[in-house]
Amino acid sequence: MSPEEINNADVADIKTDAQNNSSSGAINNSGEAVKSADGAINVPESAAKNQEGAINAPIEAIKSTGEAIKKLLKVSPAPHVHGHRDTNKVMFIVMLALLFPTAGGIYFFGLYSLFVVLVAVITAVLTEMVSKLLRKREFIMDYSAVITGLLFALILPPRIPLWAVAIGSAFAIAIVKEAFGGLGHNVFNPALAGRAFLAVSFAGMMTKWVAPVSSMTADAVSAATPLGENFVQTGTTQALYNDLFMGNVAGCIGETSALLILIGGMLLFIPGIIKRVIPVVFIGTVFLLTWLLPGEDPIFHVLAGGLLLGAFFMATDYVTAPLTTKGQIVFAFGAGLMVVLIRVFGSMPEGVAFSILLMNAFTPLIDRYTRPKPYGFIAPTKEEKKKEKEEADAKAKKEVEDAIAADEAKQEVA
Repeated sequence: MSPEEINNADVADIKTDAQNNSSSGAINNSGEAVKSADGAINVPESAAKNQEGAINAPIEAIKSTGEAIKKLLKVSPAPHVHGHRDTNKVMFIVMLALLFPTAGGIYFFGLYSLFVVLVAVITAVLTEMVSKLLRKREFIMDYSAVITGLLFALILPPRIPLWAVAIGSAFAIAIVKEAFGGLGHNVFNPALAGRAFLAVSFAGMMTKWVAPVSSMTADAVSAATPLGENFVQTGTTQALYNDLFMGNVAGCIGETSALLILIGGMLLFIPGIIKRVIPVVFIGTVFLLTWLLPGEDPIFHVLAGGLLLGAFFMATDYVTAPLTTKGQIVFAFGAGLMVVLIRVFGSMPEGVAFSILLMNAFTPLIDRYTRPKPYGFIAPTKEEKKKEKEEADAKAKKEVEDAIAADEAKQEVA
């Protein structure tokens, strides 16, 4: 082969290689074009995913916010406004306030009065424990049984037998309180109901009174209470007022000293445990009515007996007293009226316990008719009430007729 032919063959090979290289480059370019096209297709898809994520993010945020709002705005039974005091704190303050008339009763009537208080309190607590066990309820020491036992002891004669104290305290807890459902469900004040039970069952021992003793262990001397028929005033009226105010008279363990009861009442007023409505109206009603009646001494009727103790510590009971201010005024006025009627015109010398128990029975009715109206409420007119009644009667009549027709149809089919 000549040199020229060799050169021509090399040139031909070079051209072939160049063509092959150009073809592979074209193929590669096509592949890159396809990849770029796929990328162009994938770009909107990724953008859509990003857009979907952007949409879902606020939705998730709204859902989480909604769950938080549901937890925050969870509707529970009334009351919806809660204070910083719980039941234990309230009971503790009441016990502290009752310590003043309790100490006065022990001082005036001797060490036996302390035994009466201890038996009443211990029996009340044990009875509540047994009642909870029988009712298959958890026993929680909220001190309400202690308050009931303490109040019950303070309205008893200083020398009442201890077995009678135990019976009355057990009755107050088991029958008057737990039988109705426990704390918050009793209709009557348990301590007053227990005293009324003893007064009916053991009337003789519930009317035996002793004069204040000179020492803790001194023998008791029988005496009449200031409200009793056999009471004889030996000194001046001012001296009698002083004795009633300080507590140097015969009577129940915790009701003789007006001073100590007022101190305990102030301990309930200052932190807002009780409102002033019931005590003021209750005592004011007795004072006003006895002032209007001829021959009656209003100051004597306020200081004597259990009016102050009942007005501050029993008529103000959260469970057995009305809820509204209007209802509390009606409740206190009715109790004061009953006290005056029993003391002045009745055969019993004292009527505080029975007057409060009677008004306890009227508390649901008082709450019903003194219920506050909703904001913006417009009372229906007589014509609207009459129309509503006619519509209700017509609806009831139609329901009866439909029921009769349905029964007749069933009988015909049968």
